[in-house]
Amino acid sequence: MDTEKQEPGYTPASFEKRTAAWMGIAYVLMLLFILNFALYTGGKQLPGTFPLFLIPISAALIVIIIHRIKIKSLPGGWAGAVLGLTACAAGVLLGLMLGLPALLAALGV
Repeated sequence: MDTEKQEPGYTPASFEKRTAAWMGIAYVLMLLFILNFALYTGGKQLPGTFPLFLIPISAALIVIIIHRIKIKSLPGGWAGAVLGLTACAAGVLLGLMLGLPALLAALGV
């Protein structure tokens, strides 16, 4: 009689968790840039660049919604997917339109 317990095998993280991890990496890189910019410019700030922080979350949500469309697992149906994609696209566009000029002005470009 074999009484050994079977150890659970490796279960990879879900698609949503991996997307969230990549989003976290993007935020860490953004924060490192801000910190290093302040350190190497003697405390100079980057005013008006906060809208750039909309971009990683909006992009991650776009990727997740598209993935859910592909696997046909839409909690809100097609209407929810279209609404979500529209809102996330607006977040990316607003983040770029409001944050990028402020970043370029702060960098002196």
